[in-house]
Amino acid sequence: SPLTALAGTISSLFSTPGSLIGILILSLFVFESCVGMYFPTIGTLRSKYFPDSHRSVVMNLFGIPLNAMVVTVFLSIEKLGVQGALGVSTTALALATACGLKLKGMIKKENEEKK
Repeated sequence: SPLTALAGTISSLFSTPGSLIGILILSLFVFESCVGMYFPTIGTLRSKYFPDSHRSVVMNLFGIPLNAMVVTVFLSIEKLGVQGALGVSTTALALATACGLKLKGMIKKENEEKK
């Protein structure tokens, strides 16, 4: 089975002590698994919450701030450096997490009021 082959490959990568290549390949497998689960899940959620007639407009509107941030960081990379660019990314992810938690709280409150 594929799972047995994967387990055998991973165990053989770690058979030599201090094998960095094994850690790198395992990290690649984990990353690809996460990406492989993310895109179908997001596609399903989009189709569930956005009607077909509005989906492209909504997705394009969400893309505008993202593209603006990427271009701004790219043009300012000499001033920011790698640490600054990663700081901008971390700040954006923290803001997105805070907004998601706020939205979750609003939905929970709305559902409790309906009961």
